[in-house]
This record gives sequence, C-alpha cells and structure tokens, in this order.
Amino acid sequence: MGFTVSLRNIILFPKYLSKLILFCTSILSDINIYEATVPDRMHHLDLGLFHYQIEYTRELLKKQYDRPLVDELDRRLAAIPRFPGLKIFANRLQSISRLTANEYRNLMKVMIFVVDNLYDTNINNIENFTNNKDLVKLYESWNEMYAISRYEMFKESDLEKFEVCIILIVMLLYKISPAY
Repeated sequence: MGFTVSLRNIILFPKYLSKLILFCTSILSDINIYEATVPDRMHHLDLGLFHYQIEYTRELLKKQYDRPLVDELDRRLAAIPRFPGLKIFANRLQSISRLTANEYRNLMKVMIFVVDNLYDTNINNIENFTNNKDLVKLYESWNEMYAISRYEMFKESDLEKFEVCIILIVMLLYKISPAY
C-alpha cells in the first residue's frame, strides 16, 4: 500500500504536525534531559578527549623541544615490552586517528610512564615552559578520573574524587595552556 501525495494531504499536514508537536511536548515536559541522556563514554573519553590530550602533548613537545622529543616519545612507546592483552605501538603514533577505543585504553595504561622524565629543563628558554611534572600529573589525574568514570555504581566519595580529578585536570590544563 503506497502513500500518495495529494493537495488534501499537503493542506492537512500542518494541522496534524501541530497536534503531534503539542502531544509530544505535553508528554515530554516532565522528562529530565540529564536523566534521559546516556553519555557515550567510549566516544567522549576514549576516542575524543584522550585523543586530543595525546595530540596536545605532541604539539606541546614540538613547541618546547622541536621534533626530537616527539621522536623520543614515539621511541619510548615502541620500546615497551610485549605483554598479553597490551597493544604495542611499534609504528609510533603516526596513525593515532585510526586507533580503536581499546587501543586508546592501552595507550592510557602506558602514557604516564612514557612522559615521565621525558624532559627536565627549559634548554630552549621557552616562555611559559611546561614542567614535565605537570604533564605527568595531567596523565595521572586523567587515568584516575577515567577509572572512576568506568564504575557501574558510585558512592559519594567516588563522586568527590571524580570532581577533584576534573578540577585538577582543568587547573593543569590552564597552567599548561599558555605554553601552547
């Protein structure tokens, strides 16, 4: 049974559309959008924010030390020994945009160790130099926040720790941002 468009249908469509809108708004007026929306953690955190954190780190290192430090970051990633269930990034992070969520989670597990002691002094006399300790603390806070976000149920203390992590991440990004 096909649907045919006629002048009658076109004339009546706005009338039915307005009734449908009134019906939907009356039903949906009591819905809390924050309770109705389920955040997609994988796309938001794994593929979104962490991806940008890695890109930000690479750009920060390029700005402070040029290309050699980015190469050292890639070398450290490639030098991580094999371990069951852990992806090894032997080909560097050149294809970071094509990583899966699972590969990003593997990267989260090792990134804090890769950036730790990556550099120590401001040899190029960069204004607003970002200390390595701040960069490591950023990854540490990210990992803690991410781990808490994966809980199935939250206690009040979990939410308080989560809030502290987010505040610390924002403060560190604010402190680091003038350098980028």
